[in-house]
Formats: sequence, structure tokens, C-alpha cells
Amino acid sequence: MNDFRLVDAVMPDVTPPDPAKVAEARARVLGGRRHRRVPRWAGVLVAATATVAVIGTVTVVPRLGGVPADPAGPAVTVTRASAGEVLAAAADRLARRPEAAGRYWRGETVHSNRVRISVAGHTFLAEERGGQVLWVGPGRKRVIVVGGFGTRPVTAADRAEWRKAGSPRLCGSDTDCENDMIPAGKTRYIVTDAEEVLQRATLGLGAREIRDLPHEPAALRERLLSYWPAEWKARKKDVPAQVVRAEAAERDDWLWSIGESLLLDTPATPGTKAAVYRMLAGLPGARVVDGIRDADGRVGVAVLRGGGTGESVKQLVIDRETGDPLGVREVPPAPAAGRKTLPGTGVYSRVVKRLGWTDDEPAVPKGCDPDSGKGCLR
Repeated sequence: MNDFRLVDAVMPDVTPPDPAKVAEARARVLGGRRHRRVPRWAGVLVAATATVAVIGTVTVVPRLGGVPADPAGPAVTVTRASAGEVLAAAADRLARRPEAAGRYWRGETVHSNRVRISVAGHTFLAEERGGQVLWVGPGRKRVIVVGGFGTRPVTAADRAEWRKAGSPRLCGSDTDCENDMIPAGKTRYIVTDAEEVLQRATLGLGAREIRDLPHEPAALRERLLSYWPAEWKARKKDVPAQVVRAEAAERDDWLWSIGESLLLDTPATPGTKAAVYRMLAGLPGARVVDGIRDADGRVGVAVLRGGGTGESVKQLVIDRETGDPLGVREVPPAPAAGRKTLPGTGVYSRVVKRLGWTDDEPAVPKGCDPDSGKGCLR
């Protein structure tokens, strides 16, 4: 179904290359003048609404916080690491790690969204899944590959209700099964020579600008907030006044969104990614919790935000050992009293399969027009 096999195992570790080789490869990929922007709809493919959080108890990691007792010497007290210390250690390891060289930066993610479906008087919860591979390469070449994996009932009870409804064809939130963007079982290829790789809100940062972002959380926040005035002005203009919240709340949500995108959709440096972790953990309402699972069941340390009355809970899960992002999730608020809905409705998740530099080439079918805006469907 998908030449890139989005659900393959993650990339193997790569021995750090000669720094000169890394610099030469970066120069090939990041050089050049600006070109036209990617069509703004492309951002919709990677920016769904919402996702998750399972808030667990804090898991301790003794070896991160102390030294085990030496049988031949005096007893040593082992200090258990807090969740914040686990996150700090993971961020430090990420920031220190050299990057592998490669002609392309490649990011592969799989997303899922749970929706409530009602057919013939029967209601059940279904999960729609899809994947994306983003390539950023030489000469500002950018390739986006997206595919739909299909929709299926979530639990045994949901499957029973689906069968009672006559086992209808499931297309997730696309109720008429006429989705022309990423239909299940097919792959869409979008090829462009546009430089911009960060299309969230009013940001249009190119690869070089992203690579030059600060490695300190305070400096990174300041740099990103330099783009906020234009975004705030656009929000007040385009969104009904009764929908727009106080500026501080809108701004902090925007920073979280930008941080997610920098981690999952751009060739940001390890130092910048580590700064993103610390910046997001410092946002109002954020907390750090260890022992959280991503949508694939992988356990890591997480930054959580939200969860107040009427608020979704957002979750960023990070690998404790490598510091790499594992994925993001968002869970909508519980329904108001008296309102009927299915538990788990609206839960959105996005998991990382591969992120990093590679010499692999994107396999684009012949006939995909880079100037069409919509690419081609195969």
C-alpha cells in the first residue's frame, strides 16, 4: 500500500560521522534562495486537532539519580530521580548527541483519531489511522508522502455494534467515504521546491532558519515569540471575537503547537529540540510525569499540559535513554453532565517511526507534477 512502509521498525543507530562530512552535507541541503511557499493546506496533513493523556504515577529511575552500593566498600545511598530530573537527563543526552550525515532529513509518523459513528441506530467508537513521510532535501526539494491505513472499531463491544449495524464500510470522519486527499489504501505524493518547512500559523521558516534556532529555552521562546504579534493579529481578524480567548492563553497554546511541529516536522538540531522540551515544560499548566505510554505502548517521560475544566490534555512523550520524541497525544475534556458521548471520542495521537538524516532517496512515482499543488495519488 505504501512504498515507505510507515510502520517499519525505527532506524538503527548510526555511528557519528566526521564533523566535516556533516557540515558538507548540511550545506548541500540548506543552501539556496527562498522559493514559493508550500500550499497552506499541506499543513492540515500533519496538524490534526487533538490528543491525549494518560496520567500515570511517577516512575523512578534509580540509576539516573545516584550510585549503587559497592559490596567491597561503604554503603552508598541511592537517590531516586524525580520526573523532572529524568527529563533533564534525557534532554542533556539529546543535546550532546552528534547527528548522522545524510542528503535528506526524513521524518516518518503515524497518526490516529477516534471518532463516534452512528449507523442504523447503532453507535460505536472507531479509530482512523494514516501515515506521513516528510523529506527535506538538496536544493530545497521537499517531498510529502501521506497514506490512509483505514478505519476499524476500537474494542470488542464496538465491533459487535458495528456488526449489528450491518458491518458498514468505515471511513472515519469522512462519512461519505469520498475523501479525495488521503483515501484508505492509497498514497498521495506531493513534491515541491519550496524552502519553508514549518507552516504552523504565520511561521514560514526555512531549513536554515530552523537549524539556526537557539539551544537555550529562554532564547528559543523569545525568538519564537517574535512571530507572535502577526499571528495574534490574524486570529483576532479571522476568528469570531467570542471564540478568541485571552492573549496569554492563545499565545501559550500556540507555543506548544510550534514546539510539537519543531520536534516532529523539521530538521531542528538536537540542541534546539532539547530546548523545546524545557520550553514546553515551563509553560503555565505544564507538568512532567514519568512512566507514560505513547499510542504504540512505548514508555517514556512526558510533558503534560491542560486537563482543567473543559480543557483537553496534551501529552508529549520522550524516550528516557535517547531523548528522542516518541509521540504526541491529546485527549478532549470529559463531556458535560447529561451529554451523551462515547469515552475516548476525539482522542488523537501521532507516533514517531523515524526521524533523522539519511542518504535514502524518496521514491516518487513518475508523473507526479511538483507544480500541481496536490501532487498525485497512487
